[in-house]
Amino acid sequence: MQAEELEAYRRAGKIAAQVREEIRKKVRPGVKVLDIAEQAENLIRELGAAPAFPCNVSINEIAAHYSPPPWDQTVIGEDDLVKIDIGAQVDGYIGDTAFSVSFDPEGEKLVRTAEKALEEAISRVKPGVDVGEIGAAIEEVVKSSGLKPVQNLTGHSLSRGELHSGISIPNVGGQTGQRLKKGHAIAIEPFITEGAGFVEDDERRVYIYSYLREGPVRSRMAREMLQRIKRNFSTFPFSIRWLSPNVSRLRLELTLRELRMAGILRPYPVLVERAKGKVAQAEHTVVVTDTGCEVTTL
Repeated sequence: MQAEELEAYRRAGKIAAQVREEIRKKVRPGVKVLDIAEQAENLIRELGAAPAFPCNVSINEIAAHYSPPPWDQTVIGEDDLVKIDIGAQVDGYIGDTAFSVSFDPEGEKLVRTAEKALEEAISRVKPGVDVGEIGAAIEEVVKSSGLKPVQNLTGHSLSRGELHSGISIPNVGGQTGQRLKKGHAIAIEPFITEGAGFVEDDERRVYIYSYLREGPVRSRMAREMLQRIKRNFSTFPFSIRWLSPNVSRLRLELTLRELRMAGILRPYPVLVERAKGKVAQAEHTVVVTDTGCEVTTL
């Protein structure tokens, strides 16, 4: 990794961390999830970066990919466990970070365990390590607390313009054959639950997409929307909220459906814990160094 690349990762990480701490103050019962997401994304822009993906505000058994649609009226409840996942990018280099907040003792145990698992996972990062060893560290912390890691969610490597660039960082142990090298940028994100330890797609709720490839488009509305997507969101995932100004809900949903059916867009369905157990998440971005790693999102 060149010095200017590392500096870009540091800048993106610093912005993501600053937004995380500002948003943390706003997460409380009675607040609309839509307001939290929009405040996070706007603050990223104000600080000189761009969102690397839509802000996720996932509550209780929803593990990930819930970025509220423009019509969302959901408010945080007294017993909710809330996960906020934030990504900032500077010239394509990404800072990815997440935290959880709970307002009851049961959920707070999940939050503390996710944070402890993340800390332990980071301590295992160094050149040559099999990423399964990082997963083993997470699994050990989580199971010793009487909870379960979410087995089919993982962290991921990062590269310029790519949020998921080829290496998966598991939340459970086992040799993978994928070893870290100096200069790798990775996002480590333990997901833990009191439920079954697996998530499933909720295909009825898709609020995040990314552009995949060209494809056949029949309607004028879809052609216009596609040009807008390619112009503004050709690399990173985007929220349907970012397309909604001056577009009715019906038109937006029909147009996105056409683009999706044509294979032009990749959908990111909301992910729900299989047994409806509450899920907590913690996340940092790190860059592998000679002897360990540098956390860019502190």
